[in-house]
Amino acid sequence: EAEEEARRMLGVYRTFMEEWMAMPVLTGLKTDSERFAGALRTYSCEALMQDNRALQAGTSHNLGQNFSRAFEVTFQTAAGSLDHVWNTSWGVSTRLVGALIMTHSDDNGLVCPPRLAQYQVVIVPIYKTDEERSTVLEAAHRIRQELAAGGMRVHVDAREGMKPGAKYYEWEGRGVPLRLEVGPRDVASNSVVLARRTGGKKESLPVEGLAGALSKIMDQFQADLLAAALARREAASLRGATKEQFIARMENEGGFVYAGFCGSGRCETEIKEQTKATIRVLPDPEFRSSVAPTECMWCKGASVVEAVWAKAY
Repeated sequence: EAEEEARRMLGVYRTFMEEWMAMPVLTGLKTDSERFAGALRTYSCEALMQDNRALQAGTSHNLGQNFSRAFEVTFQTAAGSLDHVWNTSWGVSTRLVGALIMTHSDDNGLVCPPRLAQYQVVIVPIYKTDEERSTVLEAAHRIRQELAAGGMRVHVDAREGMKPGAKYYEWEGRGVPLRLEVGPRDVASNSVVLARRTGGKKESLPVEGLAGALSKIMDQFQADLLAAALARREAASLRGATKEQFIARMENEGGFVYAGFCGSGRCETEIKEQTKATIRVLPDPEFRSSVAPTECMWCKGASVVEAVWAKAY
C-alpha cells in the first residue's frame, strides 16, 4: 500500500504540472545514489527548462518502515500485535514558481498559463476626452462583470496618468494571458480588441458571446503552452546516445540524454565527476525508447536499464 501511495502521489503531481502549469515532465525511479536518504524508493517528476537544464519538480518516497522504527511509531494489527507503520513522504515546494517562470517566459517577462493566472484577462480602456473616458469605462466595467459572471478572473486597469502602452508593457511583464483593449470606436461597434500574451495579430471580437469565445481561446492558449514546452523538450532530447555524443551534449547544448546504464555506482560517479550530469530518472515505461538499449553508454558493459541524464539545477 505504501508503494501504491507513493506512485499515486507522483501521478497527482504530474497531472497538476501538465494540466495546470502546462509543464511536461518525465516520471520515473531515482537511482540508489539519488534517492532520499532512508527511503526504500524515490520517484521523481523531472522537467526541462528553456536553457536545457533539468529541474526536479517533485518527488514521492516510499520510506518503508525505516523511519517508523527510528521513531517507534507503531499500530495495532488485525491480529492484535504491534507493528511499525509504513510511511510515505511526498511534496512539492516553491521551486514550482521558478519552474513555471523558466518553462514559459520570454524576454518580455512572465507568460502565465490561464489556469494559474491571477488575472486571466485585463481590460485596458483607451480614451482622450472626459466624455470618452466616461463611456469607455462604463463599457469596460460592464464587460468585466459579464466575464466574471462566466467564471473568469478579470481586471480593469483604470489607472489615471498612465498611457495605454505603458499598461500593455506592465501586464505583459506580469504574464496576463489575454488583454482586451476598449476604445470609443470599439464601444460604438460593441466590440473589443484582443491581444494574446504569446503574440500574434490582434483581433476584434464582438462583445456578444465574448465570455464563451474567450473561454475557448484560453483553453487553446493553455494547450498551446504545453505543446510548445513538450516540443522544446523533445527537440532537446537525444536517445540511444554513445559516450562521445553524451559528452558533447553535456559540454554544449545540454538537454535530456537517454541511454543504456549498467547499474554500476562507479559508472554513475564517473559520469557525474567528468560531465556534471546526473541520472534524473530511470524512466517509467511510457517514456522509454522504443528499442531498449543493450549496452551501457559509459563502460560498454551490458545494460540493465535505460537512464535519462542531464545537468540539473
